[in-house]
Amino acid sequence: MENVCIIGAGWSGLAACQVLHERGIDFDCHEAGSEVGGNWRYLNDNGMSSGYRSLHINTSKKLSEYRAYPMPSDYPHYPGHAEIARYLDDYVDHFGFRGSITFRSMVTHVEPAPGGGWNVTARHRDTGEETTRHYGSVIVANGHHWDPRDPEPAFPGADTFTGTQIHSHHYRVPEEYAGKRVLVLGFGNSASDIAVETSAVSERTFLSVRTGGYVFPKFMFGKPGDDMISPFITRVMPRETQRWVMAALLRMTIGKVTDFGLPEPGAKLFNSHPTVSETLLPRLGHGGITVKPNVSRFDGGTVHFTDGSSEAVDAVVYSTGYKISFPFLDESVIAPTDNDVSLFHRVADPHHAGLYFVGLFQPLGATTVLAEAQSHWVADLLQGKAALPPKEAMLREITRYKEKLAKRYVTSKRHTMQVDHYPYLAELRGARREGARLARKAGREAPGTTAVPGPEEMSIRIDASPEAVWDLISDVTRMGEWSPECRSCRWRGAGRGAGARFIGFNRRGWVWWITSNTVEQAERGKSFAFHTTTNGVRWGYRLEPDGTGGTLLTEVWDVSGQNTGQRKRTASFANSVLGGFENHTQELRDGIRTTLERVKAAAERENRPPVRVRDAEPARSGAPAAGPVEVETAA
Repeated sequence: MENVCIIGAGWSGLAACQVLHERGIDFDCHEAGSEVGGNWRYLNDNGMSSGYRSLHINTSKKLSEYRAYPMPSDYPHYPGHAEIARYLDDYVDHFGFRGSITFRSMVTHVEPAPGGGWNVTARHRDTGEETTRHYGSVIVANGHHWDPRDPEPAFPGADTFTGTQIHSHHYRVPEEYAGKRVLVLGFGNSASDIAVETSAVSERTFLSVRTGGYVFPKFMFGKPGDDMISPFITRVMPRETQRWVMAALLRMTIGKVTDFGLPEPGAKLFNSHPTVSETLLPRLGHGGITVKPNVSRFDGGTVHFTDGSSEAVDAVVYSTGYKISFPFLDESVIAPTDNDVSLFHRVADPHHAGLYFVGLFQPLGATTVLAEAQSHWVADLLQGKAALPPKEAMLREITRYKEKLAKRYVTSKRHTMQVDHYPYLAELRGARREGARLARKAGREAPGTTAVPGPEEMSIRIDASPEAVWDLISDVTRMGEWSPECRSCRWRGAGRGAGARFIGFNRRGWVWWITSNTVEQAERGKSFAFHTTTNGVRWGYRLEPDGTGGTLLTEVWDVSGQNTGQRKRTASFANSVLGGFENHTQELRDGIRTTLERVKAAAERENRPPVRVRDAEPARSGAPAAGPVEVETAA
């Protein structure tokens, strides 16, 4: 397997880096900027990214965090760009692949190499030095929010406008619009944010909306709005029922958008990309923003609208979307037409082997988890664990996808690559299963690919004594705090040592299952292990002093004791409801890592020593000096 080139170190490129690094696949990542993060690095020096000072994610952290690396618990529901940039830095350093990223390196050309593979040319932005290297495969993750699309064609008279005109890509702060009459064109998330921000300082802000749509609040009933999204709703419930349910929720929480002066939505709910904003409707209700129809023409400092009205305007901000473009790929390789790129399951180029795209979609959901799932499929293909079908089959899938889009969505350059979060995850799991089947059929992979893996273990260092850590992990009633899939555990009977039994209640996504467990080792400060009698899996913890008062905690996962029936049932369960055996196994590995990190955080928090403050108060004349005062640190 040859080295892989990854282009870009934003949301999607980093997901690809992490997966390939974890799988042991050699790669080089080229990032034009000095740091990771793409649009989430405010004032990024890569020359392409865009992000205004107040930018926050519009899907909650619960939906947006990588499955392999949760966001910090003290992050708000919707973190801002600074918190996301810090999270991405921590993500890179936690998994240890920063050394595989070449910063300030601009990929200028990617072309098929004679004999197979790809020749990738990159230019260092400081020295100008160009290097060309051969790779077996290329993963394009350069994003699709960097090449701004101005109105096409330009509005009549736009060249006579006496004020300023910019694309929202270049908007940063509202202060420069203080006291001005501002026109924002568009009805997406950026248009809404910019209209709300400028309206607080401008003399007047107008929002030009060509086609009406739906506004989703960030919070519903005190919780993030995307908590309402679930695999059941988006995969099982009929779409008409989904519309009815969500329409009822929107009516209860915000009312009708037409009550705020916005035009009637031009399509059914879920048939166009919604606008997510917690502040737009209140600002409209307060009169801070005036809604206008589409622009008909410019005339000096006056803007005329299609309803015959006109307004004097000082500044125009076009929130008119982006073009999908790949300047490093010749048109003979990829030539997007009106933002349409034909890819098998939105990832693989059916015409060029070894060319993959990660993050090239517009999700009703979050990019991170979907980019992770795409990257795992690509890693399967790179390692020969999966294979692609013949070109004709890939082209048929692409045609079916486009036909579904055409039936559902309003015809628009914005709706050429839409995916729904949970249905698309299921689609990728299906692609991995089918790819594994094709690989086995082609003889690329030994028949034992889906055999249960041998014992595995993972370790972490904790700044707490082995006894303190043991007290946490041996309390099975707290396992729901450690394991991502465990919801609760309950002891059966009064015993707590070896031989004790407990029941586990587990959930992943919409799937629930119950396990019976027996404790096999329980030696304080040294070991705690149990046997899941339901499926024959053994889980254990070893605790060793690290020589500095801390603990090296090792979690062991051992399936070697499964009998044939248990192996078959495990594989069947994983394939039917957990996204395939390989996917299930990978999620277990990710879960072990998460478990160890959560135990570490709890142990270090709960066993933090008290802070001793000496001479907390100066001694009064004639009075003895105050003794040391113990101050308990906050948990």
